[in-house]
Amino acid sequence: MRSSLVAAFALVVAAPAVARADRGALTLELSPTLAWWPSMGPSLGSGPGVKGTTAGGLIAVRYGLRHDLDLTASGFYEAAADFTNPGTTLDTEAGPLTGTLMTRTSRWGALLGARWVHGLALRWFVGGEIGWTHQTFTNLDLINVSDPANPTSFSLGLADRSKGALVLSPLAGVEWQFADRWSVAFTPRVQVLMGGVGRVGIVLPVSVGYSWYGL
Repeated sequence: MRSSLVAAFALVVAAPAVARADRGALTLELSPTLAWWPSMGPSLGSGPGVKGTTAGGLIAVRYGLRHDLDLTASGFYEAAADFTNPGTTLDTEAGPLTGTLMTRTSRWGALLGARWVHGLALRWFVGGEIGWTHQTFTNLDLINVSDPANPTSFSLGLADRSKGALVLSPLAGVEWQFADRWSVAFTPRVQVLMGGVGRVGIVLPVSVGYSWYGL
């Protein structure tokens, strides 16, 4: 009986610290990210997509509207990465030219959303976000590979360019509140770009969060 009372008292004492990261909690999260693109299309012209990865960072804020519902806002940046698209065709003044398009791509964006949360110290969640992304393409060059032993540039003088796109992003993940105000989370998400060069990306952030309660 005595041991049961001690256990119950310990649970009551510990429960507020565990459950506080719910309604009224404001949490700031910082995360490195890795994004995988299963089919990144050429930034100019037409041609098949290629696989590739980009790395960057994400900053997010979430607010516990209810014990089981968070509102979210996030911004991200992906550092420039090289993509090589063979079989790209460009329309030029001299007619269509086909070769390998070299591009250096970077991206940033912002999203708003919500997620449904279940659990206390160890929590899992599902949700979605919508927002905007801006892609920048630099160092563009179309390479003539008709002689594989001696690839040469077509010397088209391709200008840098950029493109914006609407983003839809379903997500799911798990969070561990390992201290009163600190947590760590893994939040894989799919980003579907409506009109972007890369149509679908899979983003894998591992974040550390800090919470303020009772707001």
